[in-house]
Amino acid sequence: MFIEIFLFELNYRLRRPATWAYFGILFIYALILSIGGLSGGSEKVFLNSPASLASTLNVISIFGIMLASAIMGVPVYRDIEHGTQNYLFSYPISEKGYILGRFAGSMATLFLVSLGLILGFMIGYAIGPYAGYEPAERYASFNLWHYLQPSLIFYWSNFFFTGCIFFALVALTKRIMLAYAGGAILFIIYLVTLTLTQDIENKELVSLLDPFGFGALNNTIQYWTPEEQNTLTIPFKDTVLWNRILWLGIGILIFLFTVFRFDFQRFLNKKLGSKKKSMVDEKEISTAAVFTKIPKVSQVFSGTHYLKLLFSLSWMEFRNITKDLFFKAILIAAVAFLFFDGWFGNPTYGTPMLPMTYYMLEIKDFTYVILIFILIVFMTGEVLHRERGVKYEQIYGALPLPNWVIYGSKFLALVFICFILVNMILVSGVLNQVLQGYFNFQFDMYFTDLYLIEFPKYITYVMLAFFVHALIAKKFLGHVITIAIWAGLFAINSLADIDYNMALYGYAPGYTISDMNGFGHFLAAQNWFRLYWLGFGVLLTVIGLLFWKRGTDSGMKARWKEARQRLGGKVKIAMVFGALIWIGAGAYVYNNVSVINSYRTVKEGRVLSANYEKELSKYNYINQPKFTDIKVDVDLVPEERYATMSGTFEMVNKGDTPIDSLHINWGNNELLQTELMKLAVNDIELKEGKVFVNFGYKIYKLPNRMMPGDTVTMKLALKRGYKGFPNEGSGSDIVYNGTFLNDSFFPSFGYNLQGEITSDKYRKEYDLPEKEYVAPPQDDKWGLSNLLFNDDADYVTFEGTVSTAPDQIAIMPGYLQKEWEDNGRKFYHYKMEGEMDYFFNVSSARYDIYKEDWKDKDGNNVAIEIFHHPSHSYNVERFAKAVRHSFDYFSENYGPYQYRQMRIIEFPRYQSFAQSFPNTVPYAESFGWTADFSDPEDLDYAYMVTSHEVAHQWWGHQITPSATRGANQISESMAEYSSLMVMKKEYGVDAMQDFLKRELDSYLRGRAGENKFEKTLLDNDTQAYVWYRKGGLVLYGLQDYIGEKTLNQGFKKFIDNAAFRPKAPFATSNEWYGYIKEVTPDSLQYYLEDSFEKITLYTNKVSEATFKKLDNNTFEVQLTVESAKNYYDGNGKELSAPTQSNLLDIAVFQNDTIIDGKTKKVPLILEKKWIKPGKSTFTFVTNKEPIKAGIDPYNKMIDRIPDDNLKSLDELE
Repeated sequence: MFIEIFLFELNYRLRRPATWAYFGILFIYALILSIGGLSGGSEKVFLNSPASLASTLNVISIFGIMLASAIMGVPVYRDIEHGTQNYLFSYPISEKGYILGRFAGSMATLFLVSLGLILGFMIGYAIGPYAGYEPAERYASFNLWHYLQPSLIFYWSNFFFTGCIFFALVALTKRIMLAYAGGAILFIIYLVTLTLTQDIENKELVSLLDPFGFGALNNTIQYWTPEEQNTLTIPFKDTVLWNRILWLGIGILIFLFTVFRFDFQRFLNKKLGSKKKSMVDEKEISTAAVFTKIPKVSQVFSGTHYLKLLFSLSWMEFRNITKDLFFKAILIAAVAFLFFDGWFGNPTYGTPMLPMTYYMLEIKDFTYVILIFILIVFMTGEVLHRERGVKYEQIYGALPLPNWVIYGSKFLALVFICFILVNMILVSGVLNQVLQGYFNFQFDMYFTDLYLIEFPKYITYVMLAFFVHALIAKKFLGHVITIAIWAGLFAINSLADIDYNMALYGYAPGYTISDMNGFGHFLAAQNWFRLYWLGFGVLLTVIGLLFWKRGTDSGMKARWKEARQRLGGKVKIAMVFGALIWIGAGAYVYNNVSVINSYRTVKEGRVLSANYEKELSKYNYINQPKFTDIKVDVDLVPEERYATMSGTFEMVNKGDTPIDSLHINWGNNELLQTELMKLAVNDIELKEGKVFVNFGYKIYKLPNRMMPGDTVTMKLALKRGYKGFPNEGSGSDIVYNGTFLNDSFFPSFGYNLQGEITSDKYRKEYDLPEKEYVAPPQDDKWGLSNLLFNDDADYVTFEGTVSTAPDQIAIMPGYLQKEWEDNGRKFYHYKMEGEMDYFFNVSSARYDIYKEDWKDKDGNNVAIEIFHHPSHSYNVERFAKAVRHSFDYFSENYGPYQYRQMRIIEFPRYQSFAQSFPNTVPYAESFGWTADFSDPEDLDYAYMVTSHEVAHQWWGHQITPSATRGANQISESMAEYSSLMVMKKEYGVDAMQDFLKRELDSYLRGRAGENKFEKTLLDNDTQAYVWYRKGGLVLYGLQDYIGEKTLNQGFKKFIDNAAFRPKAPFATSNEWYGYIKEVTPDSLQYYLEDSFEKITLYTNKVSEATFKKLDNNTFEVQLTVESAKNYYDGNGKELSAPTQSNLLDIAVFQNDTIIDGKTKKVPLILEKKWIKPGKSTFTFVTNKEPIKAGIDPYNKMIDRIPDDNLKSLDELE
C-alpha cells in the first residue's frame, strides 16, 4: 500500500492551492532577489557565484523551518481532522506502508515547493543581465552544479532534517500545534544557541554541532577573496562533511524511530477513560437534565451590554491565549533569548558592556522583535480561527452577538498580549541589571521606550495580522502571507534601497537612546510615525472586520457580498476616524521629512553625486588660498539645536597661480539648515557669482586678485542647525546635551572628492569612469603641496571662543584663557600655543571632570582631563592610565609631546569612534565608558583605542601626511602599531596573541568583502582594513624581527625630519618607507617587499606534533610543519608562490598561565628558523613537559588560516 498512499498524498498535495502558494512565494522571492541584484556582498563577487548561492540557500533553509512545519506536520493529522482515522482498519493498510507513504508524499511535496526558490534563482539570474538593475558583468554564466551542489549539501538536507522532526512530532503525538508552534520554538532555540556559542574558542566543534551547517559554511568561506568566491564551490570535506553526516544521520534516526514507533492502536486511542464510568456519568447527566428548571431570560441588546460583552469576551480570549502551552513555550523561549542577549551584553572586541538601561531596551530589536512578531502572527491566527479549529464556527456564527463585539474582543485580547510582551522587556531588563549588581534602573527611560514607542509598534503588527487572517480563510496560508509581507518589506528596505518610512508599513526613523541625551530629538519623530501607522492600522482592522468570516466560509464571492452588507454607519465612522488620524498625522510627518528636511531617495542621492562630479570636477585641484591664522566665535544653542558661528581667517595664496575667485563648498547635508550672514574679504562683502544650488557650491569673485604670496583677511558668519525631524539620520552634531561638531561646520574651499560616487558599479551606471584611487600618486605636485586631512590650510595658529547653555561646559582645542557667564550663557575662551593642523572640534555637555598630571623626563607637567557624563565614572581611571602609559612610551621613543594638556571628552553614542584633535580626543559614549572590564581576559579596548588616539598627537598632528596615496599609513598604521607596543609593554609579549589574532581576522574579513581591489600598504588610500589591521600587524612583526628599539629609532629620525614641516613637499609613504628600509638588515628586506609593496599571505600549519620522555627526565619534541607563501593580486587571485626560505617562529609551550587574571603563553622553546616552503621537521629537547607546539604561534604573520598554527602534542610510548 506504500505506493498507493504515496501517490494519494502527492496527488492531494498537488491539488491544494496552498502547495502552489508556497511554491509561488519562494519563486517570486527568488526572482526579486536575483533580477534586482539584491545582495549585500562585494561588488566584485558575482551575484550568482557559488559562494553567494550557497550562503543564500543555507540562510533561507533556516527560515524554511516554518515551511517544513506547515507541510510535514499535517499529513497524519489530516486523518484526525477529517475523522477518517477510524476507517484505516477497514482497509488492508500496513502501519509501515501508511506512515512511509504519508512521509514520502509530504517530503516530495516539500522538495517540490522548495524547488520554487531554485527555479526562481535560475530564471532570475538568467534575466538579470538584461533587466538593467545590475550591470551584466555581475552575473556569471549559468552552471547547474553551482545550484545543485549547495542545494544537496545544505538546502534540501536542512529541509529533510526539519521535515523529519515535524513529521515525527505530529505522527507520535497527534497534536498539530506541535508542528507550527514547534517550528517557531526550534527557530528560537537555534538563534539562542548561535548567541550562546559565539564566543566559544573551538569553532570547529561549534560548526560541527550546528544542525543547519551555517557555522561550518561560514567558517569555510569567511576569508575567501572575491576571486575565490567567484570560482570555488564549497568543499565537501572536513567540518562541512562531518556536519552534514551528523545531522542527516540524526534526521534519518528520527524518521526511523517514527516508523517503528508508530502503530494504529496508539494512533486511534483517544484516551477517553473508562467506558463504564462514561456511561454512568452520561446517564446521570441526562436524568438531571429532565428535572432541571430552565430559567426565564430577557434579551438585552443595549450598547452598554455589548461593551460589557466585549471586555468579557476579550478577557476570555486573553485567558485562552495565556493558557495555551505553546504560547507559553514560545514566550518563555523569546524572553530567555531576550535575557541571554542582555546577560552576555553587546560585546565590542569581545568585551561586554555594563547592563545599561538603554542597552536593556535596545536588545529587544536584536531577535526578540522577530520572535514576538512570529508569536503575534500565530496567536492572531489561533484567535481568529479558533472556532473553526474546534468545529464550533456554525454555532458561534448563529449567536445573537454583533460581529464587532466578537471581532473586537479578539483584537483587544491581542492588544493585552502586546502589553504583556512589552512588559517582558522591562522584567528581563531589570532582572538582568539586578543579577549583575547594577541598580541605576532609569524607569523613565523604560516607560518612554516601551509604552510610547514599542507598544504602539506591536499593535500595528496585530492590525496587519488581523487584516491578513481576516481575508485568508486558511490559517497556515495566513501565517505565510503575513510573514511574507514583512519579509518583503525588509527586503525592499534593506536590499532595494527603498527607505521612505511613510511608504513602508510600520516603519519609523531609527533612534538611539543615550544616557547623555536621553531620547533627545528622536522622540517627536517616533510619536508622530506611530500615530500615522496606528491610523492606517485602524483602516486595515476595519476592512478585516468587513471580510472576516464568522461562520462557515462559503467563498470570496459571498464574503464580498457580506462585506457590502456590513458597511454600515458605525463602520464608516470607524473608517473615517482611522483615515483622519492617518491623513492628519501623515500631513505633519510629510511636512517634516519631505518639505522642511527635503527627503532624497537613495537613487536621487547617487544621481546628485554623479552630477556633482560631472559638473564640478573641473574645479578639482584649483588653486585656493590657505588659512594661516584662525579666530572663531561659536554660539551654541543646544536646547534649540543650532549654532551661530563667525570667524576671522588670515589667508595666503601658497600656490603658483593667481586666485581671482573663492570657491565655497557648503557640502551636501540635506538635514542641516544653513543661513549665511556674512562673507567679506578685507572688509569688502563678496557677492555670489556662479551658483550650483543642488551641490551647495558657490563661486565668489574676489575684490582684488590674489597673487602668489599675497595675504588677505576673510570674515565669515553663519547660522546652522536642525529643524523638525527627517526620514532618517541622526543630525547628531548639535544636540540637547552632548554637542560634538568640527571644522566642517564651516564651509571648505573648492571641490571635495568625498562627494563623488566610489562604487564602480554605480560609476558605470552613471557614465563615470572607474576610479582605482582617490588620492594622487606620491610624486604628484598638488598632493605633495597639501595635507591629507584638510587642503584648506597647512599648519595654523588658532584661537576660539564658544558659548553654550548655562549648565554645560564647552571645549575646543587649546588652553582655556578665560571663563565667564553673561546673559544666561556660559563663555569659554581658548587659545593654542604654536601651530596646529587645521582640525578643531567644539564639544558641549553637562560634564564631570576627572584630573591627573603626568610629568615627562624633564619634569614638564602635562594635565590629563577626562570630561565625562556624571554617571559614567566607571572607567575614567582606565582612560587616564592609557594616556599616561602612552605618553611614557611615545615620548621616550618618538620625542616630546607638543602640548601641556590632553583631554578625553565623552560625546553621545550616535557614533562609535574616537577622534584625535590637537590635545583633545572626543570619545563616543558607547566606546568604553560603560564597558565591563571586570574580567582581565577581555580585551581592554578603552586602553587600546586611547593609546591609538594619543599616538595621533605624533602621527597625524606632529607629522601630518601629504594628500597622496599611501600617506594615511603614516597616520593610522603608525597609531595602530604604537597602541600595540603600549599594550605589549603593559601586558607582555606572551599575552599579545589575542590582540594580533583579532587584527588578522579583521584584515582577512576586510579583503574578503573588498568592492574594488586590495591595495598595497604603500599605495592604499581608502581601505581601513589595510591601514589599521594589516599596517599594525606588519609593523609589529617587523619590530619582532629587527628589534623594537631599532625600528623606533627609524621612526624617531622620521619625526625629527618631518614634524611640523613648514612647507611642501609634505610627508609621503615612500619617505616613511625609506626610514623603515634604512634600519632593516639586508636579510629581511624581503619581508619589507612582501609586506609593503606586495600582497602576501602565508599558509602555516602544524601537521604532526609528538613528544616522548627521555631517561634523563627531559622531553624530546618532534614537530612537523607545513609552510607556504603566496603572492596575490588585488582581487585575491594567486600570482606566484616563491620558493625562498622565510624567517618564522617555531615554539614549544607549557600550559598557559594566568598572571593578574590574564592568560599568557609559557614558551619552553621559541626560536626563529629559516623555513623553506613545504614540510619541515624540527626536534627539540625540553626540561619540562611540553603541551603544545607550533609555527608562528603568536600570529605575527598574515596567515590565511591562523587557527591551525598550534597543535597539542601527542605523547609517544
